Amino acid sequence: MELEGIYPIVPTPFELDGGIDFSSIERLTDFMAAKGVHGLAILGALGEGHKLDEPERTAVIGKYRQILPKGLGLVVGVRSPATDLAVRMAKSAQDLGADAILLGPPPVQNDAVLSVYYERVSNALNIPVVIHDYPAATGITLSPNLISTIYNASPQTRYIKLEDPPTGPKMDAVKDLTGGKIHIFGALGGLYAFEELDRGAVGIMTGFAYPELLTALYKKYRDGDIDGAAELFYDIVPLIRFEFQPGIGISLRKHILVKRGVFKTAYVRHPGPNADAKTLAHLFRIADHLRKKGYNLSDGG
Repeated sequence: MELEGIYPIVPTPFELDGGIDFSSIERLTDFMAAKGVHGLAILGALGEGHKLDEPERTAVIGKYRQILPKGLGLVVGVRSPATDLAVRMAKSAQDLGADAILLGPPPVQNDAVLSVYYERVSNALNIPVVIHDYPAATGITLSPNLISTIYNASPQTRYIKLEDPPTGPKMDAVKDLTGGKIHIFGALGGLYAFEELDRGAVGIMTGFAYPELLTALYKKYRDGDIDGAAELFYDIVPLIRFEFQPGIGISLRKHILVKRGVFKTAYVRHPGPNADAKTLAHLFRIADHLRKKGYNLSDGG
């Protein structure tokens, strides 16, 4: 399937004892579908994919595939320090029904090694691969030239989730080097979502926990209401900025989903931060400000 539109990177819900909360996965899927998203991306960094063992990964992927409404894409995060393990993880996700793989780099800052890693994983699949370009989280920088090399090495590598700021100039460089054929998703919390769409992004793939704002932004832009999209974006940037805080972003998003009646708990597996009460009060004050301006950010599901 072709990937485009709003693909939230979703957190994995846990019970207070740390077990997978499958009932919250069901509510999350219904919630996201009702907000007009085009698909979901699971088990990325926000999804704490690295904190799940293989049976848990299998169960979570299978659950999403079972309940995701027809027509919505399922992107599964894969990242491993070992290429062979990444191949196995990616093939397992494909067998479980993933529509695409979000593939993060191994912890080796070497272009030749990175190119082989992406080529071997991508060529083992018959579904698309989304290159995950996020140096702040992975510690690895993917240059535009390397991205072009990776793109040319496998017919499956046709997308990139680009969150290496400044994102706009890098988007242009990547498009130039690939002849405009690689499809770019904006990300980075949505901090530059309007500008990324204006530079040709096919959508936004990020964990912003008010997805209706991103789907509205995307629709306005695609419908040609550029000024309306810009006005909406400039209104919501303070909320995006505060929610996308390094370290506690996962906790903030889980607390939002609890407040919105989707998750039962905001539990983050250890080691993981938990937002303090004052930070949460500041977060929800911004959301209340937007409600007073007329935005419908309903809590309670």
